[in-house]
Amino acid sequence: MPVVDRREFGGRFSVQENSRRLATYRYLEIQLLEFLGGWCHTIPQLAFKATFGYHVYDHAQAADELGTRLEQLRSSPERAEAATDDFARLCQHVWELEPVVDRLVAVYRVLEPHLVSTYVYHADATDPLSDAPTVKLLRRLASMAQSHVAWGQAVLESLTQTPELRKQALDVQADLEARLLECGGVTGQGIESHWLTFHSAKEEAKPPQRPSRGLAQGYRFVKRCPPQNHPTVEAPFWFSDQRPVFRQVYTAPDEWSLEGFRHKFHQLLYGEVETTDRMGKMLAEHPELPWAMRVDLAHQMWDEARHIEIVAKVCEDELGAALGYGPWPLIWWWMQNESDPLRRIAVTNGWAEANLMHTLRRWRDMAVERGYDRIAELCDYLQADELTHVKLVTYWMRELTADQPDRFNAIVAWSRDAVVRIQQFYNDNPASIPDKGEIRFSFLRGEAEPE
Repeated sequence: MPVVDRREFGGRFSVQENSRRLATYRYLEIQLLEFLGGWCHTIPQLAFKATFGYHVYDHAQAADELGTRLEQLRSSPERAEAATDDFARLCQHVWELEPVVDRLVAVYRVLEPHLVSTYVYHADATDPLSDAPTVKLLRRLASMAQSHVAWGQAVLESLTQTPELRKQALDVQADLEARLLECGGVTGQGIESHWLTFHSAKEEAKPPQRPSRGLAQGYRFVKRCPPQNHPTVEAPFWFSDQRPVFRQVYTAPDEWSLEGFRHKFHQLLYGEVETTDRMGKMLAEHPELPWAMRVDLAHQMWDEARHIEIVAKVCEDELGAALGYGPWPLIWWWMQNESDPLRRIAVTNGWAEANLMHTLRRWRDMAVERGYDRIAELCDYLQADELTHVKLVTYWMRELTADQPDRFNAIVAWSRDAVVRIQQFYNDNPASIPDKGEIRFSFLRGEAEPE
C-alpha cells in the first residue's frame, strides 16, 4: 500500500524565534505555578487546595519539558523570560488579585485559555517535520491546559450563581483580556491564529525579530505572602492552641478501634493540608532555589494534595467522621514565615515525616490485626510517599549547605528548638521530652555532624 505524506517542509519560525517563544511559554508556566502555589494557603476550600496541588505539578512538569526542548534548540534549559515588560506587569496584577473568583477567572478563563490557543497555533505554524518534537510537546501541553480550563470553568459556574456575581466575574475577565491584548500576549507578538483553511500561513510575513531579553534585563516583581498564623480554611474547620481541648476531643478508650483511627486520620488531614499549602508558599516566595529542587517541591505538593483527598475520604467513608469535628492545631504553621526556605522543611520533612513513616507502619500493622484491610492498605500507600519527602530534605539540605557549615548548624539548632516547642504542646508530660541533643533529623550524618 503506498504511503501518502501530505506534510510540507517549512514553518513560520526559525530555530532562534522558536526558542524565544518557548522561553516566554516557560515564563508563563512558572508564573502559573507560583500563582496557584502562593494562593493555596489563602484559599479556604479544601477541594480547591487539592486541585491547585495537582495543577502546580502540571505546570512544573510543563516548564521542565519546555526547558528540555529549549536545550535541544541550543538555548538554556532554564531560560524563562517575559516577552515584554507589560506582560510581566500583567502577571504582577494577577498575582495581586485577592478575591477567589477573580483569581480563578485570571488563571482559568484568561491565561490558560490563551496558552491553549498559543500552543495550538505554534504547533500548527512550525515546521511539522524539522520541529516535530516541539509539535508533539505543545499539543500535549495544550491538552493538559484544556483540562485545567474545564475544571476552572466548572468551579466558576458553581461560585457565580447569581446574575450579579456572574457579571462581576465577566467584568474581571474583560479587564484582564483587554490587558492581555494590549501587551501583545505571552509572545508579545499579538494574539495569533490562522484557522481559515484557505488562508496560508506561508503568505504572511515572518514575525518581526526582537532582541533577546533575559529575565534579568526586564521588569521583575517579587511574590511575598503576608504572614498568617494558620492557613485559611472553610467552615466547619476550626483552630485551637489549647492542649486540653485536643486531649478531650481526640481520646478514645481503645486507641486502635475505628474511633481511635478516626481521631488519628482526622488530625493527619490537617497535616496534609498544611504541607500542601507550605510547598506552594515556598514555590511562590523562593524562585531562587535550584530548579530541580522546585520540581521536587511541586511533586511533593502534588503528593500532599492527593493525600488530602485520600485522608478526607478515609475519614468520611471508612471511619464515619464529620470533617471538622476536632480542632486544628496552631503549632506547625509559624515555621512557614521563616525567611530561610530550608527551615520551612527541616522539621516538617526531616523530622515529622520521618517519624510519620514509622507511625504509618504502626497504624498499618494494627489495622491488619483488627481486620481493617482498607485502612491498612491506605496507610501503606501514604507511607511510600513519605519516604520521597524525607529524601527531598535530606538531599537538598546537604546540597545547599555543603559549603556553609555555619548555616547548617544554625538550622539544626533552630530545628531542635522547634521540635521541643512542638513536643511541649502534644506531650502531657513535659518531663518526658528528650534532650535536644537526642533529636534526630534525616539530613544528619550519624555522629559526623558539621561543627
